[in-house]
Amino acid sequence: METIAARALAARKYAKMTQKQAEAASGVKQSNISKIERGDTGRSMALLALARAYRVDPNWLDTGDGPAPWDLAHMRMAPDNANEPAGAYKVTRTPPASPSFQPGTPDTVPLIEWTQAASWDGATQGAIDAERWIPCVAHHSPGRTYALRVRGDSMTAPSGYMKSYPAESIIFVDTLRTAPVNGDRIIARLDPTQEATFKVFKEEDGRRWLLPLNPKHEPIRTAFTVLGTVIGKWEDED
Repeated sequence: METIAARALAARKYAKMTQKQAEAASGVKQSNISKIERGDTGRSMALLALARAYRVDPNWLDTGDGPAPWDLAHMRMAPDNANEPAGAYKVTRTPPASPSFQPGTPDTVPLIEWTQAASWDGATQGAIDAERWIPCVAHHSPGRTYALRVRGDSMTAPSGYMKSYPAESIIFVDTLRTAPVNGDRIIARLDPTQEATFKVFKEEDGRRWLLPLNPKHEPIRTAFTVLGTVIGKWEDED
């Protein structure tokens, strides 16, 4: 199959999913799935999410190289401890209790505590006592990315027109991205207290500060160190 559109359609059909079911499993909007299958769009981050939902080799879906999903000798089975039956993952916004991934499973990252984030060192992540390992929703730096549960409501936006990060939603942090631009969501360590916090990075006229999305909370103007940039989120639906 020579095009992304043809491979995407064939993979969805092989997974026995409708476009609506693929949307629920991947988080990719049905309209975008339809565009991909019509050839109206090229490579995008959505392909990785669809590859996971269809349980196909993402390289094959993107480029045509690698095993096709119907190549039984190369079918990608879930590396879990729960004896999961064959079939597509049902991706919810909060990772389900199963399957549970072994530490270091490709495309997964550790879900860690905030106290660990303040002193994170990816080089020693094998020794970290993670709550669990979960699939990452975005392209990331392997071994240098972790997940956190959001604390409090400082990053809960008051408007439905803004990205919002309510308490207990899960965010993914790439620690190699420590040079954010104005407006990026970041994890920072406050120099006076050495505490990690999640805020919007702001910079203007040489001044840097941290801005909460919730106007009930005050901006933070003390010195801070950027620990990483938020590259995605995974949260419960209301």
